Formats: sequence, structure tokens, C-alpha cells
Amino acid sequence: MYPSVRAAFRAFNETFEGVVPWMYLDIKGLVTVGVGNLIDPIELALHLPFRFRNEPNLAATTEEIAAEWRRVKANTALARAGHKACESLTQLALDEVAIDALIATKLAENEAILKESEFFQGFDSWPADAQLGLLSMAWALGPNGPKRFQKFAEACRNLDFVRAADNCAINAKGNPGIVPRNLANRTLFETAGQGPGTGDLSVLRYLP
Repeated sequence: MYPSVRAAFRAFNETFEGVVPWMYLDIKGLVTVGVGNLIDPIELALHLPFRFRNEPNLAATTEEIAAEWRRVKANTALARAGHKACESLTQLALDEVAIDALIATKLAENEAILKESEFFQGFDSWPADAQLGLLSMAWALGPNGPKRFQKFAEACRNLDFVRAADNCAINAKGNPGIVPRNLANRTLFETAGQGPGTGDLSVLRYLP
């Protein structure tokens, strides 16, 4: 991905996910942290550098992380109550450095998996706005999600980003938080479909 996309990615996603340093349940009841980073199953949480919120210099042990994860996971009624509802259940948190590292790792993993698909193999030469649009979809769906949108995937393979914009909407039923992401993704692909305004495909033109 272009440096412009990487640099914009966290702030772009904060608009939709917020920044939450403690563990919480997303709308599907999956344990999450950071900027919408899933840490479910539990193995995804155990290696993270959680620290105690009231003692930031004190690192949590694997056992303490596991206990907190299970406590949050068990409170299924909080899945639709928002991340604040889980704050009182937790003592551990990630600092800003850890959140940045978590985002960067997941973003790189998503990019690598996306580019394995026949539909997105040209990703490196796409306009920056299209790169961010696809990475946004993968953040919400998982990296294997976008290729399941047949018309969208075919449009991307053909570099028809206007058609991709018409077919990139994620089902928002039961998850109204997806609506603004869908709007942003559509704008990104529409912008990409207009061609490079400066002649430089690496320039991100999206304005929220």
C-alpha cells in the first residue's frame, strides 16, 4: 500500500470504531480492543502487552489477560451496549504504542491476504483511494470478505472502480455502525474511479 494510505488508516477507522484501550464486546459478542481489533479467540489476546490501567508500569501476566478476556466474553448482554459498558469489568489496557502496533500488524496481514486473491492482485498499482476502500472493507469483514462480493470483486479486477463503488456496500442490518463506513467506502471508490487528479496515484484524495 502507499505510504499515504498507511498514514491515514488509523484516523480513518477511528471515525467508525473509536479507540478503546480495554477489552469490550462488539455487536456480535466478539472480544475486541483498540480500533476495532478482534482478539477473539482468546489466543489473539494473550500475546498483547496489556498493562493495568491504575498501574501503567505493571504488565499483566498471561493468566491475568486470560481471566479478564473470559470475564468480558461471559457478559454477552453487553454486546449491544457499546464499549463503555465493559469498562467497569476491566482493569487492563493497551497503551497508544501497543494500539498502533496492533493496527499495523493487522493491516499488513490483511493486505497480504487480499493480494493473494485473483481479484486484487493489481492492488499495488491501484489509486490510493481504492486501496483505502478495500482495506476498509477488509477491516470490517475480514480479509477474505471482499472477494465474496462477486460484482465488486470483478469490478476491482477490471479496475472499474465506479462499478466497484456501486457494489461495495456491507449489509448493515442489525449493525447501524456499518452505515457511515459504507458511505465512506463508496466515496473512496467513486473518487478512485474519477482518475488521478494530480497524475499521482499514490495521493489520497479522500476527504471525510
